[in-house]
Amino acid sequence: PVVAAIARTANMAAARLAGGPDVHLVDSDDTASRLIVQSSRQSGMSVVCMDLLNFDAGEIYLRSDPGLTGLTYGQVLPAYRTATVIGLRGPGGVMLNPPADTVITSQDEVIVIAQDDSLIHLAEGAAEADEEAIVAAPHVRPGPERTLVLNWNGRGRQVVHYLDGYVAPGSALDIASDHPDAAIPFEGLVNLTVNAKECETTDRYALESLGLGVYQHVIVLSDDRYPAEHADTRTLMTLLQLRDMQTALGERYSIVSEMHDENNRSLAEVTEADDIVISDTVIGLLLAQLAENRHLAEVFGYLFDSRGSEIYPRPATRYVRTGTPVGFASVIESARRRGETAIGYRLAARANEAPHFGVVLNPDKSRPITLGEGDSVIVLAER
Repeated sequence: PVVAAIARTANMAAARLAGGPDVHLVDSDDTASRLIVQSSRQSGMSVVCMDLLNFDAGEIYLRSDPGLTGLTYGQVLPAYRTATVIGLRGPGGVMLNPPADTVITSQDEVIVIAQDDSLIHLAEGAAEADEEAIVAAPHVRPGPERTLVLNWNGRGRQVVHYLDGYVAPGSALDIASDHPDAAIPFEGLVNLTVNAKECETTDRYALESLGLGVYQHVIVLSDDRYPAEHADTRTLMTLLQLRDMQTALGERYSIVSEMHDENNRSLAEVTEADDIVISDTVIGLLLAQLAENRHLAEVFGYLFDSRGSEIYPRPATRYVRTGTPVGFASVIESARRRGETAIGYRLAARANEAPHFGVVLNPDKSRPITLGEGDSVIVLAER
């Protein structure tokens, strides 16, 4: 297999002609932009993706298992003790978190998360869900939101257009930067109203003048006018200012930051940003995964698309009783009843602990876990 990363989306058409059908191309700008947007919407998204990509914890596998033919997707969710079912791949392509009543045929492959393919075995008896542990909480759709983008670069316009596909109508986006391209008007947006403001984003007084308390989400992009290391330094300065302002003013808004160098992540963690996207690392890991199995391109393409189901860390209180031990099978069943697929959880107390930052994917379904009010259940779900 041959895989290649293309740095600029505009070059993809020419790259496809040059590579032909035997080369799989990864659009670096597009993938990074989608991950930044999804991370800004759901704290912990980038950490989950890194865990799926880095060959260290859970990986994604495709399995043909005749024993599942004729069962529905909902029935096979607890079928593996040490693997987690997340979707199906059939003649029509990949579908993650399909409807629970989808019948599995002999042509379908089951998509699972497992630590190793040698551990993917059907359990002799599926772990039972505890009805008393399951909570029935309604899903609340978010209303219009305000988002602030600090700094600007070549993929900024993609970020804005992808964000437009996620937010509710009537949402607002402000761009604060002294980059000359940031003020170019946008066309074709449906849900967002965009305004640009002149701002030196490393200056404390300039940041305070933006009135950050009115925003729900802040995205800090890497300024492409500077070399990578200098751009990361400026990003760190901005993050430190934002953290200090949150502490001083008692405000709370999610912060997702884009950086270049994985070695700077430990410095950025001091700022307690909700998510840090190291785009170069993500692209490198994605290339390695596709070199192992090019069919995973469909899976990751589905995950990064705003259509269909995506990864959402959601409050554990919506799924099971918190503060008491429950089996993960109960979490899976609670998510199934909401039309979702549970794939793991995140512990708030360990959110700043490398390398997994509190994320646990593919937990043993029979082993009890105790989730607190600040913890999250990680699910595949539609908005």
